[in-house]
Amino acid sequence: MSEENVWTINRCLTWTRDYLARKGDEHARLSAEWLLSAATGKDRTGLYMAFDEPLSADELTRMHGFIERRAKGEPLQYITGKTSFRFIDVACAPGVLIPRPETELLVDAALEGVDAARAMSPVHVLEIGCGTGCVSCAIASERPGVLVTATDISPTAAALARKNRDALGLADAIDIVECDLASGVSPELMGTFAVLVSNPPYIPDDVMRELPEEVADYEPELALAGGVDGLDVYRRLLALAPKALVPGGMLAVELHEDALDAAAALAREQGCWKSVEIRRDLTGRTRFIVAALAGGLPAVVPVHEPEGRIVECSQDEPAPEVVADAAAVLRAGGVVVMPTDSVYGIAAAATPSNPGHRRIFDIKRRDLAQTLPLLVSDASELDRLAIDVPSWARSLAERLWPGALTLVVRANEAVPPDYQRENGTVALRVPDSALVRELAREVGPLAVTSANTHGMPAPATSADIERRIAESADLTLAAGPTPAGAASTIVDTTSGEPRIVRQGPIPAEAIAALAR
Repeated sequence: MSEENVWTINRCLTWTRDYLARKGDEHARLSAEWLLSAATGKDRTGLYMAFDEPLSADELTRMHGFIERRAKGEPLQYITGKTSFRFIDVACAPGVLIPRPETELLVDAALEGVDAARAMSPVHVLEIGCGTGCVSCAIASERPGVLVTATDISPTAAALARKNRDALGLADAIDIVECDLASGVSPELMGTFAVLVSNPPYIPDDVMRELPEEVADYEPELALAGGVDGLDVYRRLLALAPKALVPGGMLAVELHEDALDAAAALAREQGCWKSVEIRRDLTGRTRFIVAALAGGLPAVVPVHEPEGRIVECSQDEPAPEVVADAAAVLRAGGVVVMPTDSVYGIAAAATPSNPGHRRIFDIKRRDLAQTLPLLVSDASELDRLAIDVPSWARSLAERLWPGALTLVVRANEAVPPDYQRENGTVALRVPDSALVRELAREVGPLAVTSANTHGMPAPATSADIERRIAESADLTLAAGPTPAGAASTIVDTTSGEPRIVRQGPIPAEAIAALAR
């Protein structure tokens, strides 16, 4: 086959970008990447790592169909069948509103209400108009133990929400009811909800007439049209909320930016809310009403109050008192932000059932699905924590530890189950940081991940640590910039030969050469 007849990933990306740009797609490159990812099963990074790889006949056929649909204006989310929302992926389908980034902040507001009601057992949340179920699934996945009742008047939406709920393993946490508002919700639950959250139809009639074709022609009017002023459904939510919520409970509603002042006035006129707040979205536009019902939630006794202390220190020559202080925090089940040789990490002692382990994920705002790597004091820990380590892997450890190399090895019984992956492996590293190695000698292996909100850049210097992260931890050890400034190279040692899981400061060529 001649080269001109071979459609590589790079060629397909370029052609698709140019074609969609001619068709009026304002984000043609992004569209091309999304579509080709869906056609090939590769993520966007994988595409760029396989530029010269030819597409199969089936992939070309799928891609051709995708391009035709996109050229007609069909939303990417309907074509690919999915989108990302906060820390989860949800399926999308025609007939159901596509989740928007601004709605992620609606979840933040709802979680504030959940956290304020944590003395209730269990905490009940009601979502009206759930669509794909993205809001309910995000709440349930980020706050295990919360029980969510989600409703939607659309049979198509309710079915898709159930699909997303089940795919995320949240069937026990979320009940989805097909009904108008809360008409199908058990009367026994009314008055028990700590939070009522909703992204209802809210687009005013005059704005509906000016919607972009991509929205007007494809997304359901039922989920968009909010009446003359955009507040038709909101008025009904205001009437429902005092009956559904516990005293002190929260109402959180997403609305059109032009309707927020009127919406706040309507809530205040009710006279049953002790506070009514207008909040802004990611673009700075007014977008949300957050109101607290009169009365007080049950008082909660804090289980843990983070100290949020910040201590200046040295990585290379840590003061004994700093090491002793941090070690005491870690032994007590606390969480410490510390510099490694790669980036700043957030750490807990890798001990069984350590509450600090759970807190790391809460602080990062990430689901507890990830298994954390362990930072250890020296290479002898390989013998204590791993089995069946190949000789070439030992050679890598001898030559590159301490350093920016993480080895995935088969775990032995010395590694608590909390820190083992499902396949029985654990990731180990000896960092080029005297501070961390001293702490690991004092405390034992440390479960560590990057000290950032999930999805944000990992801090390479103490000045880059998010204020919220430092305040949520018990102790932050500030030592200026980290030497490498990038996450470590990860090598899987369990398949007989080195397999690069993540490329970091140590290149694959060096790994291959040293593993011979």
